[in-house]
Amino acid sequence: MTLVSDHMDTPNPSQPQPEPIPAPRVWEMIEAIDIAMLVTCSDTGLRGRPMSTIPTQDKGVIYVLTESSSPAARDIRVNGTVFLSYQGRGDHVALKGEATVSSDQGLVKDLWTPGAQVFWPNGAEAHDVVALVIDPGHADVWDGEGVLRGIVSIVKGAVTGSSPDLGTRGEADL
Repeated sequence: MTLVSDHMDTPNPSQPQPEPIPAPRVWEMIEAIDIAMLVTCSDTGLRGRPMSTIPTQDKGVIYVLTESSSPAARDIRVNGTVFLSYQGRGDHVALKGEATVSSDQGLVKDLWTPGAQVFWPNGAEAHDVVALVIDPGHADVWDGEGVLRGIVSIVKGAVTGSSPDLGTRGEADL
């Protein structure tokens, strides 16, 4: 049994076509998920790494703190196209964006948290911490019902012969 499909002709009467998802809902989803898989274009191909993100809806950007010499920062200096993949308890957001590396220590200080202090105990300056500034573009979204409700819907669908309602699939431009 196929549980998830991106084929638009897969029978699912409750959600036949992706629909526009309001941008504020997408921001709400990514703000609720701390870790995203950040994929960059390196000289050897695509490279992904889990990173803690700092979504900032009022500025329309997503920040990531890292060291200036990190592979992510090096990759972005060469090619700023990035992909972020967020997965929550039922929510999934995949977005493409354009990133830059900012060494603005004022910005890094504004973004600094106790969590950052754990990774860089001697402070931002001692570790040459920079901010990756990601301008998100298009997002593909699955606004799901959560794991338990999803399982119940799948079981119900299997018993009744109907397609499960696993939430809303859609897209947004951020």
